[in-house]
Amino acid sequence: MMKLLICLCLLAFPATAPVLAQYPEDQPRHNLALNLPPVMISGLDGYKTKGAEEAVRLWVKDSPLEGSNDAATQVTVLRQAEQSYGAYQWYELLSTREISPRTMVIYLVLDYERGPLFARFTLYHSNHRWIMTYFDLNSREENIFPPVYIPMITRRD
Repeated sequence: MMKLLICLCLLAFPATAPVLAQYPEDQPRHNLALNLPPVMISGLDGYKTKGAEEAVRLWVKDSPLEGSNDAATQVTVLRQAEQSYGAYQWYELLSTREISPRTMVIYLVLDYERGPLFARFTLYHSNHRWIMTYFDLNSREENIFPPVYIPMITRRD
């Protein structure tokens, strides 16, 4: 039985080596995020090629946020990040969370030359496509990510 397990392990590991080689560690994570909804991809591509206004325009197109002050505020946040951190370079997908079959939350880090911008996007599946219903960008991660429970250690004397 032990010989069989060793043989299976030896056969399994060489088969995974070519798969692992396709994703070198120094490559940005966004290549692994190919399953992001099209609205997310188009906004991120628009940001890289045409800037903050284009990104927000694409993200909020046909959504309740289109033309809102909230959307305009996020354009300002992206521009301030560029002033502080330099040019936008790429994004990293941290997590996606399905709230329901029609609602998802996506957490990203937008990477710049000299620092990160943290992002949370809420999307809703409406009329056979995803639309943005909320998004928030902030340079402080604690303002974007849900709090993590850290138990308080009490001393007993």
